[in-house]
Amino acid sequence: MSWATTGNEASHPVSVVEADIYVTQFKVTVKLKAFAEDLELLQGVEALNDGFYDSEELLDATNDHANYLAERIELITADGLKLPAKIVEIIHFDIPEEGIRQGQLMNYTMGFVLEYDLEEPPEFITINQRMVAEDMLLPSELKVILKQAGSDQPFMKMMKPDQPETFRFDWDDPALTSDASDEDWESWFEKQREKTLGIQSYSSVYSFIYITHYEVRHEVLIPLASLASFLELNRADPGFLDTEEQDVAAEKIKAFFSSGNPVEIDGVVVQPKFDRIDFYGLDLRDFAVQAERRKVSMANGRVGVIMSYSTKGMPTSVSVTWNLFNDAVKSVDSVVFAFDDIQKTEFTMFLTDNTFEWQATDMARIAPIAGVTTDAEKYAVPVIKVPLVSLVFGMVMLGWLGCCLFCRCSWINALLVVVLCLLAGLLTWNYQVWELKNPFAARPKVSPEQASQVFTQLHKNIFRAFDYRNEEEIYNALAQSVDGELLRDLYLKIIESLKVKEQGGAVSNIREVKIVAGSALAPDQDSGLSGRPSFGFRSQWDLVGTVEHWGHIHERTNQYDARFQVELIDDQWKITAMQVLDESQGPVKTSLRKF
Repeated sequence: MSWATTGNEASHPVSVVEADIYVTQFKVTVKLKAFAEDLELLQGVEALNDGFYDSEELLDATNDHANYLAERIELITADGLKLPAKIVEIIHFDIPEEGIRQGQLMNYTMGFVLEYDLEEPPEFITINQRMVAEDMLLPSELKVILKQAGSDQPFMKMMKPDQPETFRFDWDDPALTSDASDEDWESWFEKQREKTLGIQSYSSVYSFIYITHYEVRHEVLIPLASLASFLELNRADPGFLDTEEQDVAAEKIKAFFSSGNPVEIDGVVVQPKFDRIDFYGLDLRDFAVQAERRKVSMANGRVGVIMSYSTKGMPTSVSVTWNLFNDAVKSVDSVVFAFDDIQKTEFTMFLTDNTFEWQATDMARIAPIAGVTTDAEKYAVPVIKVPLVSLVFGMVMLGWLGCCLFCRCSWINALLVVVLCLLAGLLTWNYQVWELKNPFAARPKVSPEQASQVFTQLHKNIFRAFDYRNEEEIYNALAQSVDGELLRDLYLKIIESLKVKEQGGAVSNIREVKIVAGSALAPDQDSGLSGRPSFGFRSQWDLVGTVEHWGHIHERTNQYDARFQVELIDDQWKITAMQVLDESQGPVKTSLRKF
């Protein structure tokens, strides 16, 4: 192996070091190639008065440069710890007998081999370089060509100082070899995307914009190193940000994003509400899960920021601008989820307009929730109608006939009174009518088919009410199908069942409600005591709820078994009682949006 070459190579405006890195499960080998002019730029070598460099000084400076590179090129574990470097070889460049004239060091290269021992196969290695000299016009660059054992496909990256890059290694399924087909590569990339939940670059800024019926949400995932290029993040240990320092940093992050990246909804600039600011390490793939608080590495830590913007009703137009750029963040890829529509956009410092515009089209509005009505007369108890006034005239007639019978009155007079009473009774038949429940008639029953139909619609209405987010709107929607004290109790129970503790208690959206089984209760099990038409119903159902952040969908299915009492109030069927017999909460399943 020899990288010590000579030639008439062009002058380099910046120092460029090539790093050929080979990673095995227990060792990393780094072969470095650098131009000898770095001895002048970084080691302070100067030509003598005769215009030539001192050859012994060049040899000594080369040895010093090996230590310099071993210190300034950092390999960092997932926990943020720097791996110690061993210098195993220094490849000097050949110095002619006449020496090297000033300005000619650019024509020579030198090589160095470093090794780093690993205790276990690494999943992540972060590389950072700090090759900076005070008098250099431009900072040094490190050209990384990295290969994993088992694959001949390199990862390449040009790195500037203090802009770390993290590389991921899959030892069970390493990158394919160069002779793999396009189909094999496509399959491999898709599997890697699933394993990393879509977060495949650890130095990029990710942006996810959600437009829903009730809010606009902007979620940003930014590396700590990139954030530190914007903000001064004070810390006791330069390599880490501890939990107390994170609290201070969170306030700076709020001010930073509040002063930039404006969001307009229906033409009005809306200030963000910060739902979450979490600090993550490399070991956490799923940024939708609330992270455990702990110190994080400045080299490979990341910050997740969730900002929500409230809307007055469903938005009709939204514009999101990204104007926070610098040398570390020159572009940001963003994915926009507007209801069921998915779009991609890019914000970049090289464009004059970095605003994403969205206009409402034919998206689905939340349809009004109507109660289940019926003709109450169909379920009324049969009654006996008693005309009170007519009854009085009838009693007068009977009394007069009795009087005539015992007093031997004229039958002509008796007949006249009877006729008059009959006429008066007929004329007043519908006046002052008294209705009595027929003790011999049974109340009309709700058929099992009718009960199932009514309950299914009421049950659907209950969970559709949670399409809204405003508590008053949810209550108003629930009141169409639930009555009495059960209204608030049911609201609280459903809200609690939708909370996902892994998401910090976030309330999930109801994706699906599926009735697994249901039947009307036998009359002797009907607990209706109000005297109103009613029926009992037992139902088993699955409730599927989802929470989504950063393109990750967390789905949980809860199962329920309960008895309900349904009563006819005025002309509307409403649920008035519920007894939960059994409930079980399923595990959270995570999937990735396709975008």
